[in-house]
Amino acid sequence: MSIAKHRNNISAPSDSAAHPQLKPLEVNSSWVIEGKPNFRATEFFKSSDGKTTSGIFECDASTFEWHYSHDEAIYILEGGVELEYLGKKFSLKAGDSAFFRAGTVARWKVPQHIRKTWTLYDAGRLERKFAPV
Repeated sequence: MSIAKHRNNISAPSDSAAHPQLKPLEVNSSWVIEGKPNFRATEFFKSSDGKTTSGIFECDASTFEWHYSHDEAIYILEGGVELEYLGKKFSLKAGDSAFFRAGTVARWKVPQHIRKTWTLYDAGRLERKFAPV
């Protein structure tokens, strides 16, 4: 069954370069602590089972909380961020990556601008319940 589902839902292979356009991203306004982030994002990949997606995100100078509903891996393309996550403070800059667990919250302080790729994975409610944080 999973083979048929994969075959029917898989994206066609690329035959030319794609140029994903960023669109405004609506975020709960209570997450914004300071500034006007002007969130923008686009998804450029979705797995055939719908559990994994990848895309690009960017925002302007601001401080905000991000509430993770899925496991998320990021890679910083431009700019940087100061993070508070799981009781630790650290910075990320272009070339750095990080991983965030579903069900957690991070405080982001973006001094100027940030552009990153993201990959979300939805392990499922039961699997997340037993994942270590």
